[in-house]
Amino acid sequence: MQWLEADFADACDFELIGIGSHLTPHRLTWELNGLLDWELEFEKVLNVRQRQESTDHMVYRYVNASHMTSFSVALIENRTPAGVLARFQGAAQLDYLLQIGEGGLPGKDWMVRLRKCPGIVYSQMLDPLHSGAMEHLALLDLAETNSLHLEGKEKQ
Repeated sequence: MQWLEADFADACDFELIGIGSHLTPHRLTWELNGLLDWELEFEKVLNVRQRQESTDHMVYRYVNASHMTSFSVALIENRTPAGVLARFQGAAQLDYLLQIGEGGLPGKDWMVRLRKCPGIVYSQMLDPLHSGAMEHLALLDLAETNSLHLEGKEKQ
């Protein structure tokens, strides 16, 4: 399994912030869009197999593909009544995960901005490799990268 961990480490080109919030996913999305000038939109429901059953986690994504740079961010519902997506590093207590792709500000700078959101009670940087959700996060990141690649081909 050593090679599998090395593959995930190579694929980990994003930062991860855990968020504690009392807001529902669509309300937090609305707050973040207003505060950070994002345009997070519902992308899909991520179905995750758990020990007893599977859980559904909503994913919202914003991609800013300007002509100079490309930046993406995904807000992922972490904690549901049926289970959690990320469970290590204290993440099991966090309501949301914010997956920040390359091309934007560093995660620490986003944390400063997130603290201005009244709906966010707590936030912390997480190591994606040790969060317990790396497999799902890497697949989300890969799907987003592939869709950006396809969009680029369509424009040519």
